[in-house]
Amino acid sequence: MLIGIISDTHDNARNLLKAVELFNKKKVGLVIHCGDWVSPFMPPFFKGLKCKIISLFGNNEGDKFNFLKWEKVKEMGIEFHNICFEKEIDGRKIVAYHGQSDILLNGLIESQKYDAVFSGHNHKASIKKKGKTLNVNPGSISGVCATELSDEITVAVYDTKTNNAEIIFL
Repeated sequence: MLIGIISDTHDNARNLLKAVELFNKKKVGLVIHCGDWVSPFMPPFFKGLKCKIISLFGNNEGDKFNFLKWEKVKEMGIEFHNICFEKEIDGRKIVAYHGQSDILLNGLIESQKYDAVFSGHNHKASIKKKGKTLNVNPGSISGVCATELSDEITVAVYDTKTNNAEIIFL
């Protein structure tokens, strides 16, 4: 299965629509959002996505209550988790965590319990392998990296068959 990975959307609806178009074109079977949607008005921009979304909250969600109660989110069937979640998909053990603590993120990677660790937070796209564990950070579609504007608008696609991923520039 191909899994789309996105993080740190930070209210950029225009780029989120581009990501949805790309994920549909790639025929991903699942999208994992690693947090920092920011505002609860963002999920409806995923409306055209042709697969399920699993998401966790990052450190910049301003209104978690409305993310969970808003009817449009319920209709879309987005599965929200608080800090992290783990799931086995096609025999691959996967965990997703926003990434705000390097200690926790490194612990997940170094445990070697997972085939893949998905994280975000720093807005810097990367794919690294440590032992058997692949760490995929899809970067950000926000257009901001640290205190600078950025032209690097990125997402990632992970393949459960090969335990590999690619960063895609939108």
